[in-house]
Amino acid sequence: MADTPLPDEALRRPWHGASDRAEDPAVAALRLHRAEVEALLAYRRMAEASDEQARAWRRLATLREKRVALMPAAAAKRLPPLPAPPAGTLSTWQKLRRRLGLMRGPR
Repeated sequence: MADTPLPDEALRRPWHGASDRAEDPAVAALRLHRAEVEALLAYRRMAEASDEQARAWRRLATLREKRVALMPAAAAKRLPPLPAPPAGTLSTWQKLRRRLGLMRGPR
């Protein structure tokens, strides 16, 4: 009895199945959420007003836009706002779009 191998499904971890469904929007949203959290942590660890912090904020904003695109509108409105961008991060056009509410995702 001990020599009988277990079926593959018995060895599969329940959380490991997400790698089989990469095209599933729910799985993609979870992956984007994790990436957004990691980007936020990286942003907070950077030196204030540095180029690295500006790049980290742009990455964070990009991930938020991608994540919001996959979420229902009601859930997207409940997301906390992103931290304010460091000085010099946004161009004049981006600042105008942000002020007018034309940028994708919540502000």
